[in-house]
Amino acid sequence: MSGITNRAFRKICTMWGAEFSFTEMISAESVLRNFKVVEKMLPKDEINVAVQLFGNDPFKMAQAAQIVEPYAKWIDINAACPVKKVIKKGSGGALLRDLQRLERIIQSVKTAVKVPVTVKVRVGFEENELDAILNTCIKAGADAVEVHGRTVVQQYSGEAYWDLKLSKYTLPTAISGDIYEPEDVREAIERSGAQAVLIARGALRKPWIFAQIVQGRTPSVPEIEQMFLKHLKMQVEEEGERSVYKMRQFVAGYTHGIKGAREFRERFTKANTESQAREMIEEFFNTFLMNGCNNEVVEWIEDSQSRRCCT
Repeated sequence: MSGITNRAFRKICTMWGAEFSFTEMISAESVLRNFKVVEKMLPKDEINVAVQLFGNDPFKMAQAAQIVEPYAKWIDINAACPVKKVIKKGSGGALLRDLQRLERIIQSVKTAVKVPVTVKVRVGFEENELDAILNTCIKAGADAVEVHGRTVVQQYSGEAYWDLKLSKYTLPTAISGDIYEPEDVREAIERSGAQAVLIARGALRKPWIFAQIVQGRTPSVPEIEQMFLKHLKMQVEEEGERSVYKMRQFVAGYTHGIKGAREFRERFTKANTESQAREMIEEFFNTFLMNGCNNEVVEWIEDSQSRRCCT
């Protein structure tokens, strides 16, 4: 979720009902070399936010963890990222091929900070080696582990594997991967034995998923519009008007299931200022509501030949 879980989006997810969140992945090297740049990525006026670090050097990871500790509810070590440029540096998911190094990193960070330390992993690098991975985390003293139900080489292809028997391990666990609907949360916990779930792409696809899970409700279209506008305002306040382009990645989520969304997304890419973006958003939602659709979020019914809007 690099480039996505910035301050504005984290705060929006909290408003919808998310109980905790993570910063974008932050390089330990970046923390040590240019903290002023990194500081913009750290929590500010937020609660229950973990600072997510990645790197391959136990000493540097520990140093970086000490520096960001005042901002963090806890430190999260990323040993799951499948991005090639991260893997090539021996970081992220590459650590699952070197469990001794992963163990040293966890131990070093644990020694360096007082806040809890968690580890984000996948079930393995090329094949399922979760038992060895989790036992390494336990031995190193991790306070909890988040498991994405795919291997590193799978990246995000295929279905996430949830049948992991996580309840047998002696530390708290969370499950992630392919959690897009409230029913997915229940099924993932039941099948995996985890105590919690992480929602990543599911939140980007439908930001109000937390309201559905935590509050048991689906928001009205006007409520979604107001949160979209609030997100835009917060993005500009945090990073300046030149950052309006970053809202493009959230448009699909806010217009999910609403008639005319595809055309709107294409138009929105031309918005370069907050006022332009705001005007486009208001026009789109007003047109939708004036055309007689009710205030419930509608769903697309898709088949190979047509799309239509239904209530």
